[in-house]
Amino acid sequence: MVAKRRFGVSTRLYEAQRLNREHLLEIAAFGFDTVEVHGVPTHVDVANDAVVADLQQWLAEAKLDLQGLRVPATASDAEVEAALFVARRIPFGALTLQIARPKEAAKRIDRLAAFAEPLGVTIAIDSTSDGLSPIGSLVHFVESIEARIGIALDFAKAQRDGDLVEAIETASEHLMSIRLPVDGRIDWPSALTAVQKVGYEGPILVEPPRGPSKAVLAQARQARERFEKLLCTFI
Repeated sequence: MVAKRRFGVSTRLYEAQRLNREHLLEIAAFGFDTVEVHGVPTHVDVANDAVVADLQQWLAEAKLDLQGLRVPATASDAEVEAALFVARRIPFGALTLQIARPKEAAKRIDRLAAFAEPLGVTIAIDSTSDGLSPIGSLVHFVESIEARIGIALDFAKAQRDGDLVEAIETASEHLMSIRLPVDGRIDWPSALTAVQKVGYEGPILVEPPRGPSKAVLAQARQARERFEKLLCTFI
């Protein structure tokens, strides 16, 4: 029996607001079953135990899994560590980290990965990070790190950089998460065939455009349904 694909969205959709219960219930109402939390203090203060406890309760009420957290390049080590420690209370698989200066980031990532491993979390380098294009540069960086880390592949960025299918294949051994745009000139049958061929079975994050949450979640749901149909045809 083929496992059901898990589709999610990022709470970045609500980044201008404090994340709350209604936001997660709204995401669930549009048929998604996992979320990536946008880990900035003004949205979710993961260093606050009470906030993390609330998040755990809201996820349970919405029947959503926590796919992971995503933190920007501007996050301090303390902020990244606080995001990792969420896994003590709410299990998740990947912490997506943007990096600004790859040459300076290696030691930092090795140290953070040492925190992540006992928690069952893998650091995934965001493919939108500066200085890590084309995809071969990102793969080289990931493989140069002593600790085991992965890649969070943004399809829209890979498409802009060149050959998306080649990017999926090149990054295949390191894929921890993938983000698919709602719109964009992407050959979806070829891209999703590549996803199947490389054996990626993790969650698929649908990246909605900016706008009112209900409208963009409706667009994201339509995109998810289109992706599901295409994936089913490849089985």
